[in-house]
Amino acid sequence: MELGVVMLWVFFALVAVTLVSLVWTAIDTRIRRRRGDAPGRAGSSGGLLGIDEFFHPSAENARAVWDAEQVLPAPAPAPGDGPGVIDGSRIVIDTGLRRS
Repeated sequence: MELGVVMLWVFFALVAVTLVSLVWTAIDTRIRRRRGDAPGRAGSSGGLLGIDEFFHPSAENARAVWDAEQVLPAPAPAPGDGPGVIDGSRIVIDTGLRRS
């Protein structure tokens, strides 16, 4: 076989594999959405993370900080945080508009 014929068959095989994977991803996403599951983060932008890291290196740090902030709860106020923060079993937000 000539090299051109082999390259043509490889090209057709790559196109076929790409089409099958796109159809499979679409079917999987539809099934997950009907069940109520999240379709997944890596489906559409997973391949772009490396490009983003190359052109914008601080994006990885910002993404890591954002992920960490999503997991951490907001800190609870302590009794010594200031006037009007905790009043018995109630949390009061002191905006400065009302004087008690």
